[in-house]
Amino acid sequence: MKHIVSYKIHLPTFTLRKTLELYQLCQTIESKIYLIANGRTCEVNHLPKLVSFILTLKCRNILIVLEGKEAPSDREQMNHFFKQQKRRCPA
Repeated sequence: MKHIVSYKIHLPTFTLRKTLELYQLCQTIESKIYLIANGRTCEVNHLPKLVSFILTLKCRNILIVLEGKEAPSDREQMNHFFKQQKRRCPA
C-alpha cells in the first residue's frame, strides 16, 4: 500500500555540493520525492531539474512530498539530512 507524507521545511542555502548530496540521497530513497515552492513542483528524478529548481528558488520554505510504500521511513532519512545541513549552515 502506498503512503503519502508531506511536510514543510526551510531549505538552507545550498552549494552545488550540497545539492548533489541531496540528489544522491534521493536516489537511495525508494519513494518518489517532490519539492514544491513558489508555485512550482520538481520531481527529484533528474539532476539538472533539481539544480535548476534550487537555483531559482525565491523563497526557501518548501513543501516536501514523499509517495511510496516506505514514505514514513524515507521521511526520517530526509529529516536527518536536513538537520545535518542546519547544523553545518545555521541561519
